[in-house]
Amino acid sequence: MKPYAKIGSLLLALIIAVAAVGCTPISLNAEWAYRTDKVELPIGVYSYSLKTAYSQAQNYASKLASYDEASDSWLDLEITDDDGDKAIARDWIKNEAETMCLNYIVTDNLVEELGIDMSGATADSAKKTAEEYWTVGPYASYGYYMPYKDQYEPYGVSFESFEYCTTLYNTKYTAVFEKLYGEGGSKEVKDDEFISYFTENYTDYKYIKANLYESTTDESNNSKDAALSDEDAKKITDEFDGYAKELNNGTSFDDVLNKYKTANSLTDDPSTSAVENLKSSSLGDELKTALGEMKANEAKTVKVGSGNTAVYYLIYKGDINSDIDSYVYDSTQRNKLLADMKKDEFAKYVDDLAQKTDCEKNQSVLDQYKPELYFVKPESSSSSSSSSSTSSSSSSSSK
Repeated sequence: MKPYAKIGSLLLALIIAVAAVGCTPISLNAEWAYRTDKVELPIGVYSYSLKTAYSQAQNYASKLASYDEASDSWLDLEITDDDGDKAIARDWIKNEAETMCLNYIVTDNLVEELGIDMSGATADSAKKTAEEYWTVGPYASYGYYMPYKDQYEPYGVSFESFEYCTTLYNTKYTAVFEKLYGEGGSKEVKDDEFISYFTENYTDYKYIKANLYESTTDESNNSKDAALSDEDAKKITDEFDGYAKELNNGTSFDDVLNKYKTANSLTDDPSTSAVENLKSSSLGDELKTALGEMKANEAKTVKVGSGNTAVYYLIYKGDINSDIDSYVYDSTQRNKLLADMKKDEFAKYVDDLAQKTDCEKNQSVLDQYKPELYFVKPESSSSSSSSSSTSSSSSSSSK
């Protein structure tokens, strides 16, 4: 699904956006940016999209040796995006913003064509979330107030445009996806396809881990890690190797886990378990490789790292077929599985429709919104420049 693909989640883009300090306000009457015979996007939608694309391009540019955060000169550098495509930053920003706008139009058209009702609790929830982000920000519950209103209004983005581009768009996009790929949809995914994808791409695993090092704190409260002695490390590895043999001889993981807890006087569960697609898992490469080589109901021990970073793992790979009922036939898990299966296909479908969309552009207004507009000099640079200017002015006055 597009919010999780090339551009990235729009809500995630919001959360990582940098506050616009000292920005240059735009004073324009309400204008349209793109329009068709059914949809008209206000200029605020384009401004929001341009600012989002700007932040992403800046992230790509920051990886370049010639990047200078105190200047907008990086806009003329060639960047490489997540798809490996190269472009001059300012051109990439404008193209990406236009793509986002066309995707909004396509999604609106699909909502109408598919007869999706956008009223009700889901739409109300989207509006409520947008209002919260707009007025107090996403971290208000933690005591941090960062209203997106302060970030976007100076650039001509109204609350309505903000809501349209973020929570409402995500809600519509998801609704269209589920309508097309869900039961009765034109691209409906059948049970056998779900089962095939699930068993071929997902892994059921559990593990227990133990550090082969110890952490100590000195009198100054400084922490230090030191590798265990060979004798102490061997006690752990022998224990885990023994459990692996027991598992491979038919002992259940729960029985081994209880034995480990008793032997080490543990009350809390020290194990980790998951059923997931390893391609998108945060699991370390060593463990992914080991699981890929293992058969169902097999156990193995793996050492990751060395010296004062070494960790020993007891891994158990379960039978993925035993999870079919709880994933394929559970509505919540089925929707997650569906998104994993078809999000890229759907994103391409929307992109292809966007490229074919015939719309009118208000070019004279769009041209007033240039990538440079969204550049904000870092506070440290601004303070330094201000201090230097004040010092120079003071020196001139004394002469």
